[in-house]
Amino acid sequence: MPKFRKDAKRFAEVLLGTEPFAKYKDKFSIRAVETPSPQSGVNHPHQDIHTRSALSVTYGAFNSQRYALGYDNKKIRDAAAAVPYEFTAILMNDSIYGGGGIYNLYITAAVNNAFQEYLFVHEFGHHFADLADEYYTSATAYEMNTESKEPWELNVTANPDPETIKWKDIVTPGTPIPTPWDKKKYDKHSIEVQKKRVEMRKAKVPEKVMEKFFIEKRKWDTELLSNMKYSNNVGAFEGAQYKAKGMYRSAANCIMFTRHDQFCPACQRAIKLIIDQYTK
Repeated sequence: MPKFRKDAKRFAEVLLGTEPFAKYKDKFSIRAVETPSPQSGVNHPHQDIHTRSALSVTYGAFNSQRYALGYDNKKIRDAAAAVPYEFTAILMNDSIYGGGGIYNLYITAAVNNAFQEYLFVHEFGHHFADLADEYYTSATAYEMNTESKEPWELNVTANPDPETIKWKDIVTPGTPIPTPWDKKKYDKHSIEVQKKRVEMRKAKVPEKVMEKFFIEKRKWDTELLSNMKYSNNVGAFEGAQYKAKGMYRSAANCIMFTRHDQFCPACQRAIKLIIDQYTK
């Protein structure tokens, strides 16, 4: 419990230190609910690690090694009901990268991983503001059709028309829509990385090795995405919501795209809309 309280405080500070949450941090009230488990850690069926947690949380949801969800919602709601709440975060005392976030339900996040803070904020974006994933090269368990219908999420679009794009009011003046970026170079590298990632997970390499691998990927992503002609512009960058073609995001980089540390402008606006709905 002392570690849980320390982790809870740390993640509250991380969330409220990230824009736009930081700007409105005085509007948030965060409570820690102590829910001790019979065993330390979380269940990992793909890793042959079998552990029982207090809130029925297990990795392997949607047959994805990294995706973690609870399978007894009543247990989760009974625990959360100890305090007044609108949003729920479940901290997993685990070192293997993973978690999950579902709009208006809850998030899960491993707290002993090198990417723990990014992961927590990313998943909270899903839960709090229904933000869509903006990545598209990662191996996911979701079966997406080939059609590019306009999504309801406010941070991705299938409509790259500069006159009607859903974030036209925040597009940087003079930015072409769609917006050119080093997509071919990014795709080639990212696909190679994902193949290697799958191989490493199958080989069950130590998590520290995986962390080093992901740190190098983040370094490469940051270097490429920060040094393009339109890197700092709001536009329509093709590739989002698990689709390489026909879906667009508002910025070159974002917490919802890579292991970045900032939300893009479209995400920030979506988060602010939810904050405005709940507060005065």
